[in-house]
Amino acid sequence: MKYCRAMGLSTLFLAVFATAAEKSTISLSVDNDGILGVDKDYTSGLFLSYTSGEISPYPIFSILSLSNWYPDSLDKIEFLIGHKMFTPSEINQQEPAKNDRPYAGFFHTEFNYLSLTSHQAHRFNLTLGTTGERSMAEDAQNIVHGITGSDEPRGWSYQIDNKVIANIGYRLHSELFHQRSLVNTDLELSNISEINLGNFRSDVSTGIMIRWGTDLNANLGAANIDTERPFEAGMIANSQHGWYLFSGIKARYRANDITIEGERSKVKNYIKTNELSPDYFDVNLENIQASAVAGVVWYNQYFGASLTLAAKSPDYKEASKSIYGNGSLSMFVFF
Repeated sequence: MKYCRAMGLSTLFLAVFATAAEKSTISLSVDNDGILGVDKDYTSGLFLSYTSGEISPYPIFSILSLSNWYPDSLDKIEFLIGHKMFTPSEINQQEPAKNDRPYAGFFHTEFNYLSLTSHQAHRFNLTLGTTGERSMAEDAQNIVHGITGSDEPRGWSYQIDNKVIANIGYRLHSELFHQRSLVNTDLELSNISEINLGNFRSDVSTGIMIRWGTDLNANLGAANIDTERPFEAGMIANSQHGWYLFSGIKARYRANDITIEGERSKVKNYIKTNELSPDYFDVNLENIQASAVAGVVWYNQYFGASLTLAAKSPDYKEASKSIYGNGSLSMFVFF
């Protein structure tokens, strides 16, 4: 009887003090520019993800694991369902917008393979999805704006056409500098580099991030330099609790972006009907881009949250502003 009680207490103890490595993670992330009082460009993102606890690298995925170089690496897999929305500056306008970003929606799913160490973290990504009416972006924005009393978007008829999307990507976080700081905290400098290929976007980027807080060796890779989902809780590794502040800046070369350059068949019909020049509503991709973030993260062995402010340079050459921004809130639980 005493043995059974001891076993029960041991099991409870392990469950309570299990780290993020041993637990699965569910995360809900919301991006929106409403926090800055605007409604344009990348205006909304919603992401629901599930990340496994630690796995043994399957033979088919062993080539993706850092365990080939670092025996103490920790591997996970992540599944995500996401939705992104892009709009021009004047959403009250019924006609196509000249020299402005097109309406675009992107509904997608991701499979991510994560491999983590205390000094490096990398992610292999496969994204499948759709743009156009099938993304249901018009319905989603109408519902949200109806609830909040915001202006009705009136130009979704001229959005980017339906297109099946397939993208692959790779991102690497590498610690460059790590030093013990004040009051049992750490200071870290890292490089974040990424490459993506596909008909959604193709780009290559690199940047620098600085973090200050606790248990940084166990959560490298969770914070990213991006306006779209800048925090990924599933990349927290062997950690029971922690907090940190982070900030980073990144430069990018982007070769293609369907949310800018995608076909708009109804715009072509509008041009033909009104006898306009074929390139009257064309928008040109800005290949050289930059992004910056600043945020805060806190978590314990049960749950956590992050809040990020993000900014970026324009994605297209005709943009009327030099900086666009949004906020991002991520809430997550370990179980």
